[in-house]
Amino acid sequence: MAGEDFRRILLIRRKALGDALVSLPAAVAVADAWPRAQVDLVVDRALAPLVADLFAGLAPNLRVLAYPGAADGPWLPWLRRQGYDLALDWLGSPRTAVWTAFSGARVRVGYDLPRRRWAYNVRVPRNRDGGQELRGFAGEAFLDPLRALGLDPAPWTPCSGPGAATGREPDLATPFAAWLGQWQGANEGRRVVMVMSATWTAKAWPARHVAGLWRLLSAAGANVVLAPGPGDEAMVAALTAELPPTAFAPPSTLREMADLLRRSDLFIGTDNGLRHLAASLGVPTVTVFGPTDPGGWNPPGPRHVCVRRGVSCSPCDLTECPVPGRPCLEDLGAEPVAEAALRLLQATARGTERKAKAC
Repeated sequence: MAGEDFRRILLIRRKALGDALVSLPAAVAVADAWPRAQVDLVVDRALAPLVADLFAGLAPNLRVLAYPGAADGPWLPWLRRQGYDLALDWLGSPRTAVWTAFSGARVRVGYDLPRRRWAYNVRVPRNRDGGQELRGFAGEAFLDPLRALGLDPAPWTPCSGPGAATGREPDLATPFAAWLGQWQGANEGRRVVMVMSATWTAKAWPARHVAGLWRLLSAAGANVVLAPGPGDEAMVAALTAELPPTAFAPPSTLREMADLLRRSDLFIGTDNGLRHLAASLGVPTVTVFGPTDPGGWNPPGPRHVCVRRGVSCSPCDLTECPVPGRPCLEDLGAEPVAEAALRLLQATARGTERKAKAC
């Protein structure tokens, strides 16, 4: 199928920010494989402006479509009218399976899952073993449907366009941009952004450890800021009495968060989507892992370091921890994370990464 002359291609990658960002290299590979085709990538409306920024200059034949909002009229009839030849569903939900089938594409690619496989005529095994443990990095799993089409994509690496790497000029009239300018000039230390958001309670690192990490890095001379997101109100409330007001970034949009990360030297966080945004922007990362598998979700290479306790029940992939005391994260203190962060800062400052340790 790699030699087929597809003219209209539909790529579906809805839902989580991290999954959408990790799938971007595969989307670029599709656009490169069929340079004469119009390639449409469907993402959730909240993610569309950021994803379009990251693609800028990479694939001129790739268009980012926001769902809902891209269609002129009802969604399913609009999809049908586009005349897609190839449809590739990276989400594999019952809803996106219906989209794929309704597109009318003669080649429909998706994961071989119950209640979904009917929609596809090219079925790809899901890259999981026993429903939980990933066999390899998720970015490589997003390349598997391309291999099923006969393509031979290069190994996964984060990607973003030249515009994303250099950074668009922020709107200087916004409160966030004004704060960002002040933060950049606050001191001469290496700039570190901490994002400790957790969509699962099992992935949340305790606030006392977050405060301890901020203190350790600040004492080492780093210019550290904690960037809270939606759902972080309880953590921020717990930290307000522990840390000075200057420790916190103001609320931001996704594009403003990208502006912040572009100007940073290191990202530290839990296993969340903004860590993948940092990697896409070329920022080194240190990630605190608990219930999720670093083999599946930590980007490969020495610039992306994971820190974990290694308890026998982790990774479990459970959204709520059934073990008393939640040892994988409650017992993982600030010191090993600070050591990993300072080691990576030192390695990247020298232009070498030999001392940075991966999991």
